[in-house]
Order: sequence, then C-alpha cells, then structure tokens
Amino acid sequence: MSLSRLLVSAVLASPIALIAFSTGPPVKRTGAAVDGGLNCSACHRTYAPANSDPRGSVVITADGYVPGVKQLIHVTVSHPEAARWGFQLTARLVSDDSKPAGTFTPDSIVKVLCDSGTPAPCSDTQTEFAEHSNAPRGTPGAGYTFDVTWTPPATDVGDIVFYAAGNAADGNGAPTNDRIYTTSRRISPPCALTQKPSIRSAVNGASFQGAWNVGAMMSVFGANFAPTGKTRAVTAADLVARKFPQSLACIAVQVNGQNAPIAYVQQDQINLQAPSLAGLGTASIVVIANPGTPNELRSDPLSVSTQAAYAPALFTFDGKTAAATTADGKGIVANPNVVAGASPARPGDIVTLYATGLGNTDPAYAPGDIASAAAPATGTLTATVGGITLAAADVLYAGASPGSICGLQQVNLRLPAALPDGDVPVVLAVNGAQSPAGVTIPVKK
Repeated sequence: MSLSRLLVSAVLASPIALIAFSTGPPVKRTGAAVDGGLNCSACHRTYAPANSDPRGSVVITADGYVPGVKQLIHVTVSHPEAARWGFQLTARLVSDDSKPAGTFTPDSIVKVLCDSGTPAPCSDTQTEFAEHSNAPRGTPGAGYTFDVTWTPPATDVGDIVFYAAGNAADGNGAPTNDRIYTTSRRISPPCALTQKPSIRSAVNGASFQGAWNVGAMMSVFGANFAPTGKTRAVTAADLVARKFPQSLACIAVQVNGQNAPIAYVQQDQINLQAPSLAGLGTASIVVIANPGTPNELRSDPLSVSTQAAYAPALFTFDGKTAAATTADGKGIVANPNVVAGASPARPGDIVTLYATGLGNTDPAYAPGDIASAAAPATGTLTATVGGITLAAADVLYAGASPGSICGLQQVNLRLPAALPDGDVPVVLAVNGAQSPAGVTIPVKK
C-alpha cells in the first residue's frame, strides 16, 4: 500500500476509533448465550472480560407484565469513575430465548434495531435491540438510568427474560478504560393462583428433618404452591443485586413476618433460606400466593418449634449418600449406581461435602446473598467419618460455598487413611449440635 493510501485509510478509520460506539453498538452484544454470548468487551477491552470490575454494574428494573400494556424498563449503569454511559437491551421468551418478546419504542435517547442491524420497525419474527442513540455524559460516578418503553406481547406468553449490557465509560471518546457489564432479568405475567396454599411441615432443607436455624436452607411442604406439574427454580435472570428473590412463581414465604429468599417452587414444596430472626424456639410460617396483589391468598400459619442456634445437616443425592465432590470440584463422589459417572472416594482423599445450618460466617452474609468468596463458619466444627473423629488439621474448610446462595455451605475434609471399603457414616457437629445420622460416603481403596 502506498503512503498516500495508508494516510487516507487512517483518516477514514480514525473517527470510528475515536468515538468508538457512542451512537450504539452492533446488535447482539447483550451477552445472551443464544446470540453467541457476545458483549461490548470485544471492543472495550481494557477491563475485559465483562463484569471484571466489581465496583460497577448494570441493573435491569422491570415489573411483571400485563399483556399488551406498555411499561418502562429501566437499565441503570454505574461505576464510581465513569462519566459516560451506554447500553443494549433485548427481550426474549423464556420458553425459547431465540424468539422476541414484545417491542421497544425509540425516542430521543434510545434507538431500536432489528437483528439484521436495520432500524425498527421489525418483523414479528425478528428480535429487537434497544440501545443508546448517543451515549450521554454525566457527573463522574453518578451513574445513568436509561428508560426504555416496552410493549409486551398481546397475549400471555409465560415468563420473559431481558438481557442487557452496560458500558460505564470514562468519556475519552475511545474504547479504552471503559468497563462493560452484563446482566439479565426474568419477569412473569400477572399472578393468578386461585387456591389457598396450605402448609404441612417446615424442615431443614438438607436433612428434611426438624432442626433449622437463621440462614439455613429450609423446605416447606404442603399444597397449592403452584399448578400441578409446574416447577420453578431460580435462574440468574431472577437475581437482582446478587440476591435471591423474595417472591418466585407468584409465591412468597414469611417467617415470623419476614420475607424469606426463595430458591425453588413446585406444587407441594418450596425451598427457601431462613431469614434473620431474633431469638430461638418457635416460629410462625405463612405461604402467600399472589403476594402484593388484590387476589393475595395466605395460608393458615404453621407454628414450628425447631429453630435452633445451630442445625448442621448434609445434603444428599438420594436421602442417604452425602452430596460430595472431589477437591477440585470436577468429580462427583458417589457410587455409580447412585449418580452415573461418579466414583467412590479413596482413604486419604480430600472431598467437599455440601451442608447447611453451620451458623454465622466471617465475613457475614445476609440471607439471600450470594457468597462472593470463602467465608469460614465462626462456630467450632468437628467431623466424624467412619467412626473416626478427624483432627482439626483435616477439616480444611467449613463455611459459605463461594458462588452460591449463602445458605448453601461446604465442608472440605481429608478422609482418614484407615477407612475401610464401603459406605461409611459421616456426622458433622457445630458447637455440640450434630447433623442427623444415616448419611454416608462411599469409600474404596
């Protein structure tokens, strides 16, 4: 290439490099896996990958939808050092997230593109992307909320998920020193449960026996929690500010009047985390269908007297085989007839067991929080495997399970070298409170 052509090429390219995507990114940059998982960190690479700087975030605020009725979707991008802001948002059916869910309306700040990259209106089968038309500037660190007008589908199409990417930029006009964040948000049509829920029991979520404590995972059993055959587990799109929701599938649970974080709902079972409570002993539990609506239905309260200071219990695969993995988390420790592809542990192996009810951790997490890092339990924990009480040095860790709801805890143990082959019993004890007997781990030399 001649020098003159090189200079011309550089001049033509420079505006793109300087302004980056101040007028909006290409389509399919929200991070949605169905669109290839791409996000804006492909160009804004200084702090790649997305979400690598925990000081900032992108948050979607959206209410449950009424078919055909417009609402504002709020996309808030924040970072303490950013002074210019950008975003991209798309709406999809949870039942098939390759398909669009409703339409966006452009305005002076927001433009709307079809999946072909052309401006809206789009065909009924095209997915849409709302994004900034000219990245606004603001006070450094103040953040910015984009208000996007969205019209849901005209009929009830089940749950809808929004995917968004946010750019917290430094405002230098170049794709450097900008932080990219991605998130998702799941919403539902209006709550329409018609039967009053009823509670039969409320127990420890690992052992399915009585004792539980503040912060422990619990299971509530009863009826009319969901339509027959319908199940609903929390997904990443249900999390707001890294917290589990207090209402899921039109169900809420109150323990002594406090809303509990919920992880799973089916017709006869709810899995939740016990909220922060004062004192010990008796607690009153109420299940609420259609919470916060004119057609709210409340169960009769169930009084339980199983709240304790510590309530250690081990999760199992089948009611008796401890839920366990190898030290690196890549292998499952179980008999292959219990879990396909699993293997027994060997004497002397380090294994990870999953538990709840171990009590407070340091640092502490509030119920519903996702543990971002290791947080050891503050109580004194001992473990007995095959009748052998482990030395303190062989209890390598006991506390929050990083990346999980903080009520899910883990214990890393070095198994005794003298264990015999077979299913050997495992018992945990925290400050004298023992996990229920009958849980085993398979061992084979």
